[in-house]
Amino acid sequence: MKFLFSVLLAVCVSHASFLKAKSAFPARGFAKILNDKEAKDRLDNYRAFWTRDLNSSGFHQGYAFRFRFRHMPRRGKEFFRTGTIYGLAIGHSLSRLDLDSVSGNKSNINYLFQSSNKPKVWFCSKNNDSKLLSNKELFDPIIDGMNHSPFDILMPFIFWESKYLKSGKVAGRPSHIYSFSSPEWVNQIHSDFNRVTLALDASYQAPLKVETFSKLGVPRKTLILNSLKKISDQWIVKSIDCKNNLSRSNTRFEVLSVALNLDLDEAIFTPHGILERPVISNDLFVSTM
Repeated sequence: MKFLFSVLLAVCVSHASFLKAKSAFPARGFAKILNDKEAKDRLDNYRAFWTRDLNSSGFHQGYAFRFRFRHMPRRGKEFFRTGTIYGLAIGHSLSRLDLDSVSGNKSNINYLFQSSNKPKVWFCSKNNDSKLLSNKELFDPIIDGMNHSPFDILMPFIFWESKYLKSGKVAGRPSHIYSFSSPEWVNQIHSDFNRVTLALDASYQAPLKVETFSKLGVPRKTLILNSLKKISDQWIVKSIDCKNNLSRSNTRFEVLSVALNLDLDEAIFTPHGILERPVISNDLFVSTM
């Protein structure tokens, strides 16, 4: 059994890959303890970001991230897989992930994500048809042998029943930490699953660390932000680790290049539309390396 939390992601992967900044990232340190209202307001603001109505937001907000999954097992050789994540706008409920073909296999391996408290994911199968994944399949690895699943990218736990735990420092950053109790539909799939904790950056509301716990209180999966990169006037996630604490393996999500301010056709973010690959000029991508 695997519980895999990303990018996000979101992709935080997600999705949560843009951290707008007017200047350099603020100094590291500890965040102050929040009162009940402050804690609730911060979490509500974060949730609201992912449920915005973007229908009238205009054009030129699309993005594409070229990425690499680097899997580092406790024993054995590392292996890699590359692909691209697309979105209409940061905070839009729809995004897609396309994996590059390997070993001469030209079949599309694409996913369409719809984020909410009851997420949906469509998969482009080898028969070149789209299929809606079951709730159980949301926890299966996107790539066999790696630590990321569709559930990682969707992060639906942010809508679950929550509790503010504390504030302090996580990954060297001032942060606020929340705990989320799993709903019945998750417990029916994985009876050993108990809760998720999320550390939000105090200044940028970016996820710094996510941990999933069994009913014994043992962390099963850890996702932690490694590094950021400033592209133009925006901070983007450059590297995130997803660690399986049972197998002691680590899958690193690395952003290789980004294309911002795109006009993407909404049709490619439909179950039928994921059968076709978007075409974006190489000239629009900026390296993060």
